[in-house]
Amino acid sequence: MSRAAILESHPTEFFRELVRDAMDAQGFESVEETEYYLVSLLEAHVRTQGGLLDQPLALTYLEAEAGAPAESFQRYKKVGDTALFVSGLFVDCLERTVVQPTYYVELGQLAYRRIAEVGAERVRDMFDTLATEFAGLVRVLGEISSRELFATDRDTLRIYKRWLLTRGEADAAELVRRGIIPGEPSGFQH
Repeated sequence: MSRAAILESHPTEFFRELVRDAMDAQGFESVEETEYYLVSLLEAHVRTQGGLLDQPLALTYLEAEAGAPAESFQRYKKVGDTALFVSGLFVDCLERTVVQPTYYVELGQLAYRRIAEVGAERVRDMFDTLATEFAGLVRVLGEISSRELFATDRDTLRIYKRWLLTRGEADAAELVRRGIIPGEPSGFQH
């Protein structure tokens, strides 16, 4: 489905199906709230018109630390959501930048954890779950990226890079199925 077709339709069902299929493929056990959160995250970003990383996420995080509670919540959420979206769907692009994927994973976890610590009681559990399951959520979005959104002949390399980042069992099994035994890269240079 093209981006224009998704924007013209109600993408909730489209993304819900993608998320459920990816969760199944990754063996990710989730509560309904987590699934809903991922669907909402994808919907919000399909409508975004650029500017996703106009300001470094670390600066947004620092602004959240210094802001009023309502502002802080929104800034932490922006950091966590952006980090999850970028590290889940665009891990290949991050490999070619100074800021590596682990930075986004760690910063996203930290932002969600801060919301769980300082947020209103009704959201604490959800954001604690998002922080705890962040690497698994990256694998789910990565599954969507490699299977549905950006499928190419480089999928095996993409799966391996995702496995290096998150150590997902489903990714390891897929690599083995493709004839590759996942392992740490050696420091040996030819």
